[in-house]
Amino acid sequence: MSTVRDLVFHDSEGRTTTFAMGDRDHLTFSTAFDTFVRAHLSEANTTFRIERVLTDEFLVIETAVGVIGRSRGGEEPETTYRRYERHSDMTEYALRFAHSGYSALDRSEPWESDRASVLSEAPVVNTALGHLQEQEAHEARQREVREMPQLDRALLTTFYKAWADHGYVEYASDEEQYYVLFDSMTTEDAGAARAELITVIQALGLEIVDTPESASAGEVWVRADPRVDAELEQWA
Repeated sequence: MSTVRDLVFHDSEGRTTTFAMGDRDHLTFSTAFDTFVRAHLSEANTTFRIERVLTDEFLVIETAVGVIGRSRGGEEPETTYRRYERHSDMTEYALRFAHSGYSALDRSEPWESDRASVLSEAPVVNTALGHLQEQEAHEARQREVREMPQLDRALLTTFYKAWADHGYVEYASDEEQYYVLFDSMTTEDAGAARAELITVIQALGLEIVDTPESASAGEVWVRADPRVDAELEQWA
């Protein structure tokens, strides 16, 4: 018979939502809690709390300072704290606590009774906020790609096959990447296939750029395009 855990999610601005967690609801819980945090996390709203109603236990996640606190015991609760570094640590602690409570986090030592002792003297990156901003940027890029004209499927497949055969991605910077075709080849090595592929690239509307002086003469450099990136890893 499944055990149901009655949970309440809280944020620092007074919003709450309830969640009933069964024995096998790990993914459902993680999705629900992530959705709650994503909906309300901001520069001004950085603290979130999970309440286990039946056991009177709380987990407090202070994303701005990278600290997790857990408490149990009613009017005079036993409360301990520890630092966390990665966003995945935060989600792991939340899941373990939601499923099995305060004691489920015992092995994640050390826990301290003094919150001040776990605070970092150096500036702390809000990994939850950074994760949220990365998700939002990714979703914005996806929307941008969907709104762009679609590339010809047959021509794109020809490009992918050529890239998989003799290409790689050159990461000049976070904003500047190129598809390099005919890697390390001379024009003689590339042969007629080079001219044929250039025709395909031009028909797709992709931008061929000047090759660096250090590149081999047969190489073709193409500015990266998000519509191509969408499937490129499948051809690696």
